[in-house]
Amino acid sequence: MIYDLIIVGAGPAGLSAALTACYLRLKHLVLEAGEAGGVPVHVYPWKEVDSFIGFFGVSGKGVAERMTSHARKEGAVIHEGERMTGIKRDGKKRTFKVRTDKGVYETKAVLFASGTSGTPRKLGIPGEDNPNIQYSIADPEHYRGKNVLIVGGGDTALESALVLDKANAKVYLAHRKGEFRAMNKTQEEIKRSSVEVLFDTEVKEIAGKEKIEKVKVMNNKTNKERILEVDNIVVCIGSVFSLDFLKSLGVKTEEDKILVDDEMRTNVEGFYAAGDVTGRLKRIPEAIGEGHLAVYSIFKWLKKPYWV
Repeated sequence: MIYDLIIVGAGPAGLSAALTACYLRLKHLVLEAGEAGGVPVHVYPWKEVDSFIGFFGVSGKGVAERMTSHARKEGAVIHEGERMTGIKRDGKKRTFKVRTDKGVYETKAVLFASGTSGTPRKLGIPGEDNPNIQYSIADPEHYRGKNVLIVGGGDTALESALVLDKANAKVYLAHRKGEFRAMNKTQEEIKRSSVEVLFDTEVKEIAGKEKIEKVKVMNNKTNKERILEVDNIVVCIGSVFSLDFLKSLGVKTEEDKILVDDEMRTNVEGFYAAGDVTGRLKRIPEAIGEGHLAVYSIFKWLKKPYWV
């Protein structure tokens, strides 16, 4: 069987794309290495999603479940727990062969919407192998009443600090620069919280094996060192994500993003991308819009309807 479309990734972009494929009656398949839902369920299942209009007060996990349920209700075919391992293009047939850890599929078009989560970026310092160092927060209650150091300066770091502050943890927030790169609303909430902000601060060493005994941090402006006594460290400094596997296809990339035009097309015919991997605004509404637009673009290319 040859699919019209294979979607790689079942986050907001991929699920939106799958729903649109259902409406346009495209023969499709969604491949998801883990659990469907993407960043909302994997990174901040506890967070109330306030940037997605109409979903105020709904948790990341709740949003992910609603999106997945909606797509499946309309007929989306989603294979969870199936990881893509490679893609090859058949120049003669003008199709793609998508290889996974469970099989090989043939398709006319590919939409790459796997996000940029990758492997968590590490600090690269002595003691980072301590078991009390995490790279995301699964359950804020685990940290209740503890001393916690959050490392990072983006939205994830600040939101993690805020949720632990609400769980009555003593929170330190260390950022190597002198200002955050998070949403203004989130920065205002940090100022009103009990979180102790440490600007221009880098983590230099973590002491302890079974538990964290102390953490050495240093102000990179004054070179002044400080010792923090914490129970846990949560590192939120992004992830390491490679697109090298696309080189064989000739897909143009730039650092950790796939280059697309205004219809989500790459430079390779039949290969599209949507969501965080395009390097645009990394938020749910944008991902949903890009997934929808990409499939309409694919539909026009495949079916050439007279009305679009």
